[in-house]
Formats: sequence, C-alpha cells, structure tokens
Amino acid sequence: MTGRAPGRLQGDDLIGEVLRNMEEGLFRIRRKTLVPAIYRIYLNNEDYEPFRDVVPFIAGEIRAALDEKLAAWNATRRRLASSLFSRIKVAETSPESQYVRLNDAWVVEIYPDLDGKLQPGEIEIYSELGAPPKSEYGAGSLTRRIFPKQAESQPESPPTAATPVLSSTSETPEPLTPDDKEQTKGRAFAYLRFADQNGQQTFEVTKNQVVIGRGGRSYWVDLKLDTLPDVSREHCRIRRDPETGRFSVEDVSQFGTAVNGKPVGRNASADLPARATISLAGVVDLQWQSE
Repeated sequence: MTGRAPGRLQGDDLIGEVLRNMEEGLFRIRRKTLVPAIYRIYLNNEDYEPFRDVVPFIAGEIRAALDEKLAAWNATRRRLASSLFSRIKVAETSPESQYVRLNDAWVVEIYPDLDGKLQPGEIEIYSELGAPPKSEYGAGSLTRRIFPKQAESQPESPPTAATPVLSSTSETPEPLTPDDKEQTKGRAFAYLRFADQNGQQTFEVTKNQVVIGRGGRSYWVDLKLDTLPDVSREHCRIRRDPETGRFSVEDVSQFGTAVNGKPVGRNASADLPARATISLAGVVDLQWQSE
C-alpha cells in the first residue's frame, strides 16, 4: 500500500476551496442571489503534476459538487420560505427567492502556476459570476483567493435542512420564561433565543463581546448558526460596555444586520434596547433580551 505523502494535495482539497470561494463570491440582486459560475484554479507545479492526467475528471467532480451545493441551498431556502408563510398564515404568492448562476454550465479550469507565485500546498482560485472564458491569467476576475493547505481536506457539508427563524420584524420578542431565567440565573448579562437544527435554544451572553455567525475554518465565533450562506461566517458582534452595562451590535457581514427592522449598516454599530429582534441577512432572527 502506498502511503499519502505529507501535505500532498488531494481532489477533496480543491473541491473544498472551490465551495468556499463559491460562498464568498455571492452577489444579491433583488430576490436573487447570484453565485460565481466560472472558476480558474492554479496550483504549484509540484502539486499540479499528480493531477495532470486526471484534470478533466477532477473538474467534472468539482462541477458535480457545485451542483449539489446549489441544489442544497435552494432546497433549504424553499423550506424556510414555506415555514415562514405557514407561521404567519399567509398564502405564498410572491416570486420565489433563489440562488442562481448566470452561465448555462459551470466553467472549471485547473492550471499550473507558471509564474511561480504559489508555494506547495497553496491553491489560488479566480472566480467570476459569469462571462466568456478569458485566456489571460486572472484577467477580469471578480474574486481572487489564495488558500494555504490545512490539515483537514474534506469539503464542508452543504447547509442542513434546518428551520431557523426567518426575519419578521413585525413580531415582538417574547420575554424569557422562568425556566429560561433559572438556567442562566446569576451567570449571564443577556440572552439570545433562536431556532436551529436542534430546535429552540437560549444562548447566554456572559462576555463583553460575543461574535455571531456561521463560523468555519479561520472564522471563530461564540454563537455558531447552521443556516444559509447569506449569513456570513462572522456576521455581527455584540458588545457590552463594562462601565455602563449598555449593549451595541456591530455589523461585519456581507448581507446586513438589522435591529427591529432598521439596518445597522456595514461596519457600523447600533445600540441594543432591553428587548429586540436582531435579523441576520433577512434569514435568521435572534430574539434579544438583556437584564
């Protein structure tokens, strides 16, 4: 049996980084979220050589993974929309929001790094929403990322069919029940209630800063949410002033954070009242209550 060479790139490494690049390149326009349709992948020459004879096969597997990811996102979004309409008892008449690609098919190309810019184990990806293929290295690219090789090599699983709370700013957050307060009595400054794949949960705010988002590799968060990629890996930060005890929320996301329906603004902050609904990208609602 031939052992795997230490640090050697595998096909799953390429798939994982392309899926992450797909997520980072999302572009919203009205009720659509466009996903990059074109991916150009560059590898150090040493890493490219083992792939040279199977590049068409690897590209096909990457396209299949992109199809699966896109289908999973749209299935989850349909389920969330159906849950919202059912909850507010309104007929579903508006056009369906969905993730779409502009090209008829994915374009996936894999090349050696002829400029010698990449170190062994690094993956460079150029992606575009959709345009005719270009021969010039990186010309007209929408996004460009270099991913250093990490120990883990498996691509992340697609979003689960969980049912987070959809944004609905007309709803008033309910106060915590005596049981909720008993669970956190004497230990928390405030509480966040939300629904994820494990059902209704209460998160205790016990620090002067809490980072909220989907998390992931290189994205550490205090409160990790399992939901659609509209919610950023690091979406917002809740801060407490230790002198005054007042709270604020900072939006560091791509698609926005709102407090009681009012947008906070990219890289801006807003005060948090004692009770509020914090909406993340119009996808998830967090019910906030401070003491």
